[in-house]
Amino acid sequence: MAAPDAPTADSICTEGLEQAGYSSPTAAQLTQAAEWLEQIKNDIWLLGKRLKSLQAEHVEVLTPGVSRYDFPAGLSSVAFGKVLYGDEADDVEDSAAATVTLDSSDEDEGEDELEGKEILIYSGTGKGSLSQIYSYDEDTYIASVSPAWADTSNGTAPVAGDTYMIVDQYTPLEIEPMPFFNLLASPHETGRPQKLYPVGSEDQYGYYHIYPTPDEDYYYGIHLIYYLNLLTLDLASTRMTTLYYRWRNLWIQGVKAKQLERDDDGRAVVEMTRYFAMVKDIASLETYGRTVKQHYTGIKA
Repeated sequence: MAAPDAPTADSICTEGLEQAGYSSPTAAQLTQAAEWLEQIKNDIWLLGKRLKSLQAEHVEVLTPGVSRYDFPAGLSSVAFGKVLYGDEADDVEDSAAATVTLDSSDEDEGEDELEGKEILIYSGTGKGSLSQIYSYDEDTYIASVSPAWADTSNGTAPVAGDTYMIVDQYTPLEIEPMPFFNLLASPHETGRPQKLYPVGSEDQYGYYHIYPTPDEDYYYGIHLIYYLNLLTLDLASTRMTTLYYRWRNLWIQGVKAKQLERDDDGRAVVEMTRYFAMVKDIASLETYGRTVKQHYTGIKA
């Protein structure tokens, strides 16, 4: 049996309206139902801002002497992060979808040293792409990486002339409130970065300061795991399609209940109560630490 078609905003809205009694929804009704999807997003958001299915990752290459960087679009809050550290940056000679040819004149580490390490594209077209070397040919200098470049957070393969950094060490990045940054006597002293201070701004996503400011002696990047702002997601985006899959019954129930409420239908109270119970369940199940107790299931996530 073939896999079912991926749900879309239109298919979700159509099903919800049909359950509310509209067997052939009009274009105007579908447009209204799409607005209810936005309201459903808001209802979920009010109860759960750090949901597992809203996690994303971001890699930033740090510039010596620069402490301020922008957060990625759509960020709500940072879950955790780490500093990537390397001793040198060498030249990329070539690449393919899931390989990169390292610098044949300067790369002196062999198979045993490189396999298992992460490689960060430090500058150029693929800047910010981070992947792991799982195989390395010392004769050709070709490293095979996973994930493929298109599947990294930056999504761009390096090209000849880019520079790369082999990640030698990791340091946990401490996330602290911005007022703590203002208490530092020398907020822009240089050294190995250790702390991140988020700052809000008018674009909803904000920026952050790194402390200490990256020095010129080594090469640094940071790898952040963060939570997306559900309210900013486009209804036709890949992430929303995933959420239509995961929470299909919730979206349909929400459209159904809101249509009945609009119609002043006697079923609205019962269906809205059912809808809000589903919202609470989703927020609980998708939040770390609020799932069924581990000793019942053996599942820790």
